[in-house]
Amino acid sequence: MSTSYNSPDYAARMLEWLPTHWRARDKGDLDNLLAVYGELLDAMHATIHQHLYDGFPDKDRSGNHCQDWLIPYFARLLDVQLVSPDGDGRREEVAKAVHWRQRKGTRISVEGIAEAVGQFEVEVQEGWKRVAMTPRVDRPLLPEQAYGEEPISGKKTPPLHARHPGLVAATVDFRYCSRAVQCPINNDGASSTQFPGVKEPVCWRQANRHGVPCVPDSYQDSSRRTVDLRTPGDQQGRYHPRRLLLHLPPPEGFFSADHLSVQWSQIEPLVQEALEHQKAAVFKDAIGITAERIQLGGSALPLITLQGLSEVPVRIRGIVSFETEAVYRLANLWCDNRVDIRKGVIQLAGCALRHLRSTVAERTKPVIIASNSMFKRLEAARGLVRLEYVTVLETMLAEDLEASDCIILPSLHKDRVDQDVPGSGCLRYSRIPFFPKDAKGLRPVDLAAGRYSDWLRQGQPSKLRCATTTCTTEIPIFCNEVFGEPGCGVLAGRCTASIATGAEDGGEMGAYHGHRYVLRRLAVVEKLREFLPVGMEPVLVMDESLRCVPAKAVS
Repeated sequence: MSTSYNSPDYAARMLEWLPTHWRARDKGDLDNLLAVYGELLDAMHATIHQHLYDGFPDKDRSGNHCQDWLIPYFARLLDVQLVSPDGDGRREEVAKAVHWRQRKGTRISVEGIAEAVGQFEVEVQEGWKRVAMTPRVDRPLLPEQAYGEEPISGKKTPPLHARHPGLVAATVDFRYCSRAVQCPINNDGASSTQFPGVKEPVCWRQANRHGVPCVPDSYQDSSRRTVDLRTPGDQQGRYHPRRLLLHLPPPEGFFSADHLSVQWSQIEPLVQEALEHQKAAVFKDAIGITAERIQLGGSALPLITLQGLSEVPVRIRGIVSFETEAVYRLANLWCDNRVDIRKGVIQLAGCALRHLRSTVAERTKPVIIASNSMFKRLEAARGLVRLEYVTVLETMLAEDLEASDCIILPSLHKDRVDQDVPGSGCLRYSRIPFFPKDAKGLRPVDLAAGRYSDWLRQGQPSKLRCATTTCTTEIPIFCNEVFGEPGCGVLAGRCTASIATGAEDGGEMGAYHGHRYVLRRLAVVEKLREFLPVGMEPVLVMDESLRCVPAKAVS
């Protein structure tokens, strides 16, 4: 059986594994040994694949039996370099190692690697097909059916001949529009793509390849360009024979188009009942409500948990108000109006809030604790705020502030009365609007003492600490900055590295740190460099048109 393992590329590595008395044999014996080892490794890979999905008795929620901590050990057996930041991606790297190596360099393997490692949909375009070139007489011209189009019936005039989709025409034909259109699955030029909000993949083909692109620089654009010699990036250097374009849809983030929506007025009675009787409830299979009592600050308080039960955050409409002394824990929710906290503490995980306002006066313990969350406006003018992996878009008010691995766009203020910054706290590994004046010129002792000339609180130097060596003032670039729209707060591909990889663990700052959007894209590029021919370079392109299903072809 011919496999990638019995190829000469593995000879040197195999020799290191063979016993010493075998290494002295001639090349003929070595070829025989490599053939035997190739079949042995194929059998080993089949066994490992079975263990990854079927072999172990301890099944997890996704139905896989192998635990994630075992995957690196299997990877070493097959000499697989794991790069994916997710367990599902690493599992695919091991399970499909032989499959990818046998098809190394092909377009179908590139698309499979990108989708498995990055866990996102990808449409691939080869750069040499996007650059203008001189037609060659000896190059065969495939029939129109090979491109998914029907041959032209009747007498063919020169203009009709020029419409042949296989011609390497660089001049755009302004009589037609070029775009992707839906087609049957048996069409010879069909491609299949999974679009957001659609359960099944959609088959499409490229229509009018020589026409004017309806969506330029997208996967629907097949026009030819002059060679771009600039360094490849999100908006330049794409069209080059040595480039491979991978179009991917921008992540939706917290604001999925396919979300559940409920009214707070319908949920509020269940929350009050949970406060009074510690009674759990589930509202329309969308939000789970649980209640218990915990010790906080030496006193027993009710803990009310509101958990979104769908894969994406559940949208809550209406003004949310908490007026009972308790700990309110919100997870996987999208509050599209104001949330008022008049008593108690609020804890947030994986949430997006348009406006969070706390009037609780407390500086010894946090009144707002948030992680992996996003706010358009956050106001706690009398309390301590603790943030980790949080993005704030418009307003940031806090009496005291502790922030780590955050993206804070607005200026930091204590309240709306003056321009004073929070009175105390710490900022580390975060994006902030500005550093204190002359902070980099002061000694560490001066910084520890909070001697900032323009960070004042009531005319006195603020005790707000800022780790200037780990923080940045670079402006982040988002796919979308409108709260509530898909992609809001998601870092674009051209975002500066100080924010995209500036968190303490090397990941991205802000609300989507746990989603690992940036790390997934970097992992795809690193993995593809192992499987592409020498000199070929992958380029990831954020493509908004991949959010929408192509139109149906007009007959």
